[in-house]
Amino acid sequence: MDPGETQKIEDLIARAIVPYSDRPDAEAVACLIDDLITHGQALHAHVSAMPGAQRSERAGAALVEWSYFVDAGPTGRGDHANWNHARALARILRSLAVALAERPSRIR
Repeated sequence: MDPGETQKIEDLIARAIVPYSDRPDAEAVACLIDDLITHGQALHAHVSAMPGAQRSERAGAALVEWSYFVDAGPTGRGDHANWNHARALARILRSLAVALAERPSRIR
């Protein structure tokens, strides 16, 4: 994964993990969810391609959670449910990014 993509993922996570008082409007949250899913799918593929023995338990759990949250979508209706969904995706994305960053350099 190139440094530009890594920075984009970090920026997305930072946009989602903010205090409730700084929550973006409904349209921005919807765009954020789309961006999180788009970039998260690529990151999910990279971590999935790692040999299982080189993945931490946290990384394995993040792979499972990612699939669940993307398939299930927000739990509930309205802006708050969408905001919580974006934040959950961002936390999982952060775990996947850490897993990729911590993999042994010989497989990069």
